[in-house]
Amino acid sequence: MKSIPRKTYHALFLTGIILKGAISLGEIASGIVFTLFSYDKLYNIVFLFFGGELAENPRDFVWGYVFHAFQNFSSTPRAVWAFIFLSHGIVKILLLSGLWYNKSWSYPASIAVFSFFIVYQLYQSILTPSILLWFITFLDAAVLFLVGNEYRHRKDMLWEI
Repeated sequence: MKSIPRKTYHALFLTGIILKGAISLGEIASGIVFTLFSYDKLYNIVFLFFGGELAENPRDFVWGYVFHAFQNFSSTPRAVWAFIFLSHGIVKILLLSGLWYNKSWSYPASIAVFSFFIVYQLYQSILTPSILLWFITFLDAAVLFLVGNEYRHRKDMLWEI
């Protein structure tokens, strides 16, 4: 079996950091939205964008999923969602910044935090199944693997010096 070149792993590592960073910025934006707008206002915004599609085809899987997901959100206080999205987003941005700038503390911290998030997300996926949550969990697991690989490589380089 042919091994994957080190450059490929590093490129995947950087790509994972960028992708996780984009998702983290989305989490921060979501936290701000939940802070600023009531559920009624959010529902009106969602309906403005997706209501026509839902009215045209009420059995459509994607639009039905979006509508159902929004209803699940509204059963939890907005402050809880704001806290979850803001805290996850800010923590991940800090860790990802450390990884991007190759700060030694960020590798073990990221491994610990991403592992915790994966376990928590798996638990949440069992309680309230979500395709989006499964995708994010899979991405977190891939990034966790790449962070671990990058960390091992960096430690090996230190031992060679």
